[in-house]
Amino acid sequence: MTRTAAVPALLATLTLLAACEVADVTTPPVNITPKVPGDAVGLDVYARPRARGNPVPRFRGQETVTVRTRGTGAQGGSTEITGLACQLDSGIYTARFQTPANVIVPNYGPNSPALFIRCTHPDGRSGSSTVTVYNATAEQRSQNAAGGGLLGAVIVGAINAARTDPERDEFKYRNATVSVK
Repeated sequence: MTRTAAVPALLATLTLLAACEVADVTTPPVNITPKVPGDAVGLDVYARPRARGNPVPRFRGQETVTVRTRGTGAQGGSTEITGLACQLDSGIYTARFQTPANVIVPNYGPNSPALFIRCTHPDGRSGSSTVTVYNATAEQRSQNAAGGGLLGAVIVGAINAARTDPERDEFKYRNATVSVK
């Protein structure tokens, strides 16, 4: 590649990297607010019903979900927008925060509720996103098999189907990016 041909390639690469740049989360983590405060102990929104013997999901600790917002920037491209007001609602708890934010949510394994996140820009634009839990244990097994080619993927797929155990597998939320339009 000649020097004159390398310059546009370098500029394209730098532009792509700048578009991927993310803002640091500088605010403290945000805790959820239970919709029925009398049922909760700390993050566990089902603690008291479980203590009374009700069949509610098992509390597995906490997860941190990073929420970011993206929209059209001053130069027309997609960019991260900071400081937007957002609300998270799971049906059993809520949280209010400004992006970017780390939101601490309870983990109930496969019974963890979907998180609906809505963010609003001061100019009236808004966007929403829904985040659901995934089986991190099964995903890790699948990723480990990817290097084994097609036969390895088929074998691990069969093993995943046989070894999936909702009571023992680890479930997590992915981080959320809300597109504001």
